[in-house]
Amino acid sequence: MCYKPRVNELPARAEVAIIGGGFAGCATAWALARRGVQAVVLEREATLGRYASGRGAGLGRQLAEDDATTALTVRGAALLRGLPGAWRETGGILTFDDPRQAEAYVARAQRHGIAIEAITAEAARAVWPQLAALPIAAALRVPSDGLIEISALLPLFSRGATILYGVTVERVLPHPAGARLVTSRGTLDAGTVVDAAGAWAGMATGDPPLAALKRHLFVLEATVAAGAPYLWHLGREEVYVRGHGEGMLACPCDETLEPAGDAVPDPRGAEQLRSRLGGGPAPLEIVRQWACQRSFTPDRQMRLGRDPERPWLVWAAGLGGHGATASAAVGERIADAIVT
Repeated sequence: MCYKPRVNELPARAEVAIIGGGFAGCATAWALARRGVQAVVLEREATLGRYASGRGAGLGRQLAEDDATTALTVRGAALLRGLPGAWRETGGILTFDDPRQAEAYVARAQRHGIAIEAITAEAARAVWPQLAALPIAAALRVPSDGLIEISALLPLFSRGATILYGVTVERVLPHPAGARLVTSRGTLDAGTVVDAAGAWAGMATGDPPLAALKRHLFVLEATVAAGAPYLWHLGREEVYVRGHGEGMLACPCDETLEPAGDAVPDPRGAEQLRSRLGGGPAPLEIVRQWACQRSFTPDRQMRLGRDPERPWLVWAAGLGGHGATASAAVGERIADAIVT
């Protein structure tokens, strides 16, 4: 799932240095390259997308929880459709146990020009009979949603970029050139620093850490129709599913606060998944499981753009689980903040 292009020596100076080789960092390098600006991406691991970016479910969901995020996911989806092999349009189904929440999503769809269709709970369950126990009071179909090929997206974003692996940025300090990055492989001076370090964002600059929330994902043994739309239940007990080569990928949308790191599955994730899927006399068998971390700012809004007090610092952090769909739009916005 992760992509590993070439390794380069640490330069003495860069016009733009990007901390983190996940979706935010690589998409920023991609968007800058489209504007004629070469950036250096500093990745602490030996591969790109080692943590959140490489472990996501790849759901191309455009309708998010608020207007600001939805604007980015809609624009991001439009850009991904233009990247070969990155987007597969399957449609998506959003279900709700509160009709008023569904009405809010309908209004948001209208504001952002997203075509939707109200469907019955029976129609949603017909696509996903494994979810017969979900308390669905309202359902919406989003034909233009889809699935994102994560294994293809990072190579597309990083093509031609200068990427350095095994470089941990320990501190970022003000410097006459802009900023000086003190790394595990020496120092690098940069005119602009983009903090796209995911759950580690802010640590090198001495800022308060983001909230890193662990989430579990599972592949279950199940028969899923080819090209089936994903289903995301936005109720009190949130859960989403999509087709997967090995069966059905499912997530109980759990959130456990942990320090930034390599998230490891624990029994609570499977327990929560079985509870939300309704259990039953023959629960679905787990074929594979893993965990990832999603990072959030205190107000759960993405932190994007120039820092108001440090003009050499640009944020691309706190994507909160919408990183894949919004990535290209995030990169575009950050590149605009740098170039303008």
